Amino acid sequence: FLPVAGGRYGPLNLTYYAGGMELLDDTILSNLTLTFENISKLALEVGFDACGVAPVHRLDDDAQFMDNWIAQGLHGEMDYLTRNCDKRYDPSLLVPGAQTVVVCLLTFEHSGRDYHRKVKSMLYTLEAKLKEAFGEDIVSSTHQHIFCDSAPMLERRWCVEAGLGFIGKNHQLIHPTLGSMVHPGEILINQPVPISNTQYPISQHCADCQLCLEACPTGALRNKVWDATQCIAYTTHHCLECQLVCPYNEVKY
Repeated sequence: FLPVAGGRYGPLNLTYYAGGMELLDDTILSNLTLTFENISKLALEVGFDACGVAPVHRLDDDAQFMDNWIAQGLHGEMDYLTRNCDKRYDPSLLVPGAQTVVVCLLTFEHSGRDYHRKVKSMLYTLEAKLKEAFGEDIVSSTHQHIFCDSAPMLERRWCVEAGLGFIGKNHQLIHPTLGSMVHPGEILINQPVPISNTQYPISQHCADCQLCLEACPTGALRNKVWDATQCIAYTTHHCLECQLVCPYNEVKY
């Protein structure tokens, strides 16, 4: 969980998820051009369930939202959220020279017992493919540039920026095909990647549904904001009620 400014328009690309596109078969990596489609195909070949890309920029709206959220004490005892804020809001300060955020999703069912290890291992495999295809300088040689819940990044917002879904009323990323039970991971690369995403308002997706708000046993989702001090998942890490009732997860879980 991390709050992000919800209810705003966000890019949504419904094409690049496992089963939704043809993979790269018998393609010589060195002949590839650096495109969104080719990066996505490589990610799916590695085993990720979805992939998207977004240009690096400062997340101004989320910075304001986060600062206000923290000022109200809604972050509980997560004091680390008060540190490295500039880097959290602007990945170019986290990884100098980074121009594109490559975001990959892996569903809970494919993540195993330790999703950090699984996702990072797959990201390193993807990095090797990217280097082979586009050159060693595609990523930083001086700064860590592979992340999975391990750096000051607003991961769910970058998922939205990369066209991988929207932020639901439960303040989770919701991929329209995979649902919300996904683990994101990121690679920051040093080249721009031209893409075109369509903008969709959140109202087209959650609409009038209130199931997650009604299912939350403590009211941590009330008032359109996530209150970490009231959230069972924050205190015990064993609550998924707001996700289990989500219609986007019905078929999968």
